[in-house]
Amino acid sequence: MGLVVLISYVELNKHTITPKRTSADYFVDDQRYFANSSSLNTTLDGCNCLFSTENITLLPHGEQIPVFIPDALSPIEPDILDKIVANRHDDGILITIAGYAMRNELYNWIELLKEARELSFIVFCTDPKLYLHLIVAGYEDKAILIPDDWFINHLELFRDTEINMLDNSMPRLSHIKTWVLQRLSYVKNISNVLLLDVNQVMLHARTREYLQTLLHIRWDTQLIMTQDSLDQQVFNTGLIMMRTDAGEAKRVLEHTVRIQELNFGLTQQEALNKAMKQMELNVKSGMTVLLDALHFPNGISYFENNLPSSKGIEPYIIHINHKFGEERRDLLKENSFWRVDHEYIDVLTEQVEDIIKRREAS
Repeated sequence: MGLVVLISYVELNKHTITPKRTSADYFVDDQRYFANSSSLNTTLDGCNCLFSTENITLLPHGEQIPVFIPDALSPIEPDILDKIVANRHDDGILITIAGYAMRNELYNWIELLKEARELSFIVFCTDPKLYLHLIVAGYEDKAILIPDDWFINHLELFRDTEINMLDNSMPRLSHIKTWVLQRLSYVKNISNVLLLDVNQVMLHARTREYLQTLLHIRWDTQLIMTQDSLDQQVFNTGLIMMRTDAGEAKRVLEHTVRIQELNFGLTQQEALNKAMKQMELNVKSGMTVLLDALHFPNGISYFENNLPSSKGIEPYIIHINHKFGEERRDLLKENSFWRVDHEYIDVLTEQVEDIIKRREAS
């Protein structure tokens, strides 16, 4: 699958630092175009069909497994919907998904958002302990505990407060991102969702506005993602902007869910890339925009290859996905991307533990 990189710029106001511009010549030799219009599928994987599949007509871009896009999902609880509406900005919401074991980096992510003047966001909590921690920290209006029925299965695994989704090698943990996005894709009160992992460092104000501009340039654009490497072949799911109530986006998410449920050993990113291979991707009319690696680099491109700085570019967002655990946190600190006061977080943690003990004793 070949992908095209779209570059454009949003002029920032005089109070905002404007990222430097560079010639697009860098991309000329490496430019590849959407090119997955090839062969028909010849198998129906994972089909427990009640009817014969011998005489089925195979179509270009047809899914390899049966996919049924629901007309509607169960209604979202009113208190959750109220928080979504309250944190809506320009008809969209900015979200992340985190568990208790990720709390330090989550608070760092929040502080960096504030520096980038992004004050409207929502944290979808996988466990009640992080939800309580955010309440104690004063973020009750921005915290949502993911309801039990949003998890397709393995609820106890996702509620485990000791597991860090960023550092755990269990692919199943990443599947929650698809489930949350699929729920939000049916919400009528918003027009788009921007999902960022907590290891995505936002550096510039109005970054979300820039992404929304890309989303609205073409009416048929429904997904915006970053690339996982410089070959423009793999979508990275650490950043996803999605148009809500959009048919093709719903189809991709439902297909990704089906692939995940048949293959627990695949990460959410691997499952989504398989689903995207079944979509007709076209440079002029496709439903997906792939962000360029200069303004939205991953960790290797930014820290090890110095790609943006070599072109005089200041990125909008850096995805620090090449380091894990303490190495990632040390890298953030060494590069002045760490804003967390550990003593303050520890005080909050003590308060949370005390509240839990008193609840259990009563």
